[in-house]
Amino acid sequence: MQYDEFVERVAEKAGIARDEAERRSIAVLQELCDRLTGDEAYDLLSQLPAKLKTAVILTQAATPLTADEFIERVARDLELEPGGVRKRVKAVFSTLREAVSWGEFRDVLEQLDPEYADFLA
Repeated sequence: MQYDEFVERVAEKAGIARDEAERRSIAVLQELCDRLTGDEAYDLLSQLPAKLKTAVILTQAATPLTADEFIERVARDLELEPGGVRKRVKAVFSTLREAVSWGEFRDVLEQLDPEYADFLA
């Protein structure tokens, strides 16, 4: 999937403008990669467009968070209320599912708290 297509799909699914979808996508990806081991984050990013890869800073330590804590962090990063962030996070997760192989997406989910499955509903 190309970068513009990724951002447009997030915008459409979240019902937000393209420029907002771009910022939200990067913020969610950064928080997601912070939850994954370095190798898994690298594997995920390797299947995404270059512009998304270079926007995310990889760390080696995975920081476990509940789904609610994840939402709170994204909300803080974006300076939004947590209630308004959940739909945007779901849009990014849904688009990620379309953009990467099922095997890679499954590997990502295995490193997350089971509560994150709500982001796919």
